[in-house]
Amino acid sequence: MGKIIEIDTSNVKQLEADNSIFKTRENFAESCDNGSEVTIIIQAYNGLQKTKNCVESLLRYTDDVDYDLWLIDNGSTDGTYEYFKSVPYEKKNILHLSENRGSPLPWAYLDLGMVSKYMCLVNNDLVLTKNWLRNMIKIMESDQRIGLVNPMSSNAPNYQDPRLEFSDSDDMQEKAADFNVSDPTKWQERLRIITLGTLFRKECLYAIGFPLFDVGFAHNFGDDDVAFRVRRAGYKVILAGDTWIHHDDEKMSGVTPEKAAEIQKDLNLGRENFKEKYFGIDAWYDVGEFAPEYVNALRRVEGETKVLGIDVLCGTALLDVKNGLRQLNVFNAECYAYTTDARYLIDLQTICGRSNVLSGNITGFSENYKPSTFTHVVMGRDFNTYPDPFKTIEAAERLLVPDGQLFFGMYNTVNFVNFANALGRTDSRNPVHALNYSIEEVVEHFKKRGYDIRFLGARQFADGKYLVKEITDIVRLAIEKLPIRDKDEALYRLFSERYLFAVAKRR
Repeated sequence: MGKIIEIDTSNVKQLEADNSIFKTRENFAESCDNGSEVTIIIQAYNGLQKTKNCVESLLRYTDDVDYDLWLIDNGSTDGTYEYFKSVPYEKKNILHLSENRGSPLPWAYLDLGMVSKYMCLVNNDLVLTKNWLRNMIKIMESDQRIGLVNPMSSNAPNYQDPRLEFSDSDDMQEKAADFNVSDPTKWQERLRIITLGTLFRKECLYAIGFPLFDVGFAHNFGDDDVAFRVRRAGYKVILAGDTWIHHDDEKMSGVTPEKAAEIQKDLNLGRENFKEKYFGIDAWYDVGEFAPEYVNALRRVEGETKVLGIDVLCGTALLDVKNGLRQLNVFNAECYAYTTDARYLIDLQTICGRSNVLSGNITGFSENYKPSTFTHVVMGRDFNTYPDPFKTIEAAERLLVPDGQLFFGMYNTVNFVNFANALGRTDSRNPVHALNYSIEEVVEHFKKRGYDIRFLGARQFADGKYLVKEITDIVRLAIEKLPIRDKDEALYRLFSERYLFAVAKRR
């Protein structure tokens, strides 16, 4: 005979259905609440000193939150388990695995029923700071539809590192205290997040499934997957731009070429796994198109704020503009999107709403919107890659209200790949098809139509994107031999991938 499990549910709140699926989820989460405000989980595998720094900072800087603590030792061999047993916190629990069989395994032994209203996942190489958790709870409480909040940190990619400089741990904590002042203008909605000190809403965890991490992602892209699942369950992913913690990560220092190649191989595998799960969506290319140049050029336009993204992939550039408008105290911007690639529909709907996203061919997008509708229009695809570039961009212009802004890029056809090809390197081929226009032609076009146009700068080719050293060396050598005055400027133009512009519609 197997086990008999008896559970007393006499004190459990009866689940109540609601008109909103989100409210019903909340009701269910409340019916099995453990009583604390937050459940904090710290997982460690060796790295005892970093683990001690993490736990000590947690105990010191989380005294304004009622939390229970789970300490997970994933088969450490350096005394981590013994240290966990000595941690002086009354509401702690310890999970000890005899051997390390991968970071996802401990989650198989955790029960979501034990989690509080919120769950916070803390890596053992994090050092926590004043107000870190209370700030994120404030964000959660501002909107029932927020399912995940993540702080800024040091040593984090994905535009999550504000580059806070400090000389030692005391200086770090002082500067973090000054930084960690709750400010709604700094809250950023994101498509993906690097999960470091992440706070989750309990009902969101029920909706996306538990254990938290898909075991199909052995080492990389598990956090990208979590963010996608959160959004596709109807919740928002928020980066707390008003909260900073320290990520004590040195894993890339002193890495041998062999180890770097192994890490890159693992990243490539995770990236392909992600594409396999999400039907071709690339967590880097389709989600990583941030637009800081557009944010810096943003201006507030009077009236109802509506932002349209045209071919903005999954929508990162669109969210950048929306987040930038928050910094200008515009909190009610409504997002719309039009895409010529239907695979982006779902993710665009997660940030715009189902009724605000349309798909079709590029020649017909303007027919779906009335002229003078949008305060801001963002074109994600370079305008000269369309069959009729100026007709397309003129259609986008007409959608602007007076004083509205249009942001767009132009692919640089006079680049190093084409230059190398002209020098006889027929093996260097640029797969991008774009019509050749100069910056001067684009500027003149908008001036004739009565628009104000600003050149925002150039984006250089990213490492690994056609940047074969042998070809770049040939290009540099050729420029060096040419009788031109500013050779650095020539190389800068050749290695520029795209030029960025902001256009303002005059009244």
